[in-house]
Amino acid sequence: MEIITSLASDLKTEYPATVIALGTFDGLHLGHNDVIKTAGEYARQNGLKLAVFTFSNHPLALIRPDLVPVRIISAEDKIKLLAACGVDYLINIPFTEDFAALSPDEFLEALKQFNYRCLVVGENFTYGFLGSGKTDTLERSGRKNGFKVIVRPLVKMNGNIVSSTGIRNLIRAGHIGYANEMLGRAYAITGQIVHGEQRGRKLGFPTANIELVHGEMAVPAPGVYAVTAEIEGKMYEGMGNIGNNPTFDDVEHVRLEVNLFDCSGDLYGKQMKVYFHKYIRAEKKFSGVEELCRQIDADKEAIKGYFLSKKSLPAHCLEIRCSGGFYALAITEKWRNYNVNT
Repeated sequence: MEIITSLASDLKTEYPATVIALGTFDGLHLGHNDVIKTAGEYARQNGLKLAVFTFSNHPLALIRPDLVPVRIISAEDKIKLLAACGVDYLINIPFTEDFAALSPDEFLEALKQFNYRCLVVGENFTYGFLGSGKTDTLERSGRKNGFKVIVRPLVKMNGNIVSSTGIRNLIRAGHIGYANEMLGRAYAITGQIVHGEQRGRKLGFPTANIELVHGEMAVPAPGVYAVTAEIEGKMYEGMGNIGNNPTFDDVEHVRLEVNLFDCSGDLYGKQMKVYFHKYIRAEKKFSGVEELCRQIDADKEAIKGYFLSKKSLPAHCLEIRCSGGFYALAITEKWRNYNVNT
């Protein structure tokens, strides 16, 4: 996959005919994936290359920096997922003052260097100065200038529109299972393993810790989670806790602690990617160490039972798969009547 970071040069002769999926794609959730999947199918059917246009920063970083939302996918993971789904060209440009000032027609003119034959967007897509271009204006431009426009309806799940905002709310509320359904993958946070108080080791539950303060990623609600963790290419099941250890009341910032099953050795300084699979319980202040240890034992058994139940399912129900350029997670849990925007 070629990554393009500027629209400055006229490179039209260098690119074969393309179909471009347009959007912020700040979550690469099921709605975003539907747009990219549709573009990929059109590209294959018509012998075109697949391009994805997005921004390397959130548009609000320029317009209202104080309102920039936390990420639900890292920049690195976003690039990896798009490459794995067969994208030929990732047009990943910064949202700047010059770009924001482009009229709808000027934006389409700037894209011509990618020799597009078709543009694919979601029904809420806007473009050009102050979002003055809408899907109807895009369709009119297509009819006038001879390119096809495909407008995809918003994806819904149990009556809720799949959106990055809704997913952020779900993650923060601890509804990680439903968030994962909307994402089409397990939500993940990556960070460097740092030193803690080593209290878990003394209690018989050593943890690998990641500081979450000032992080860019959405932080799940405080509590205990069934997680898997990737360290140096190896995957481990584990028990994750997000919080500040209220039983001891001596941790200033919220952090992520992971008790890795079947993992030992010095992990300090290494990168760990933690995938959140199931919310187990809320954070709680216990009367003492003995009560805390009993609860940790119960949590660990519950999490091991959860992973054991997943292993008994058919393989296709356990993994993220890329089919026709579309990442999808086969989900077994069903959610009903939950408003993700509350």
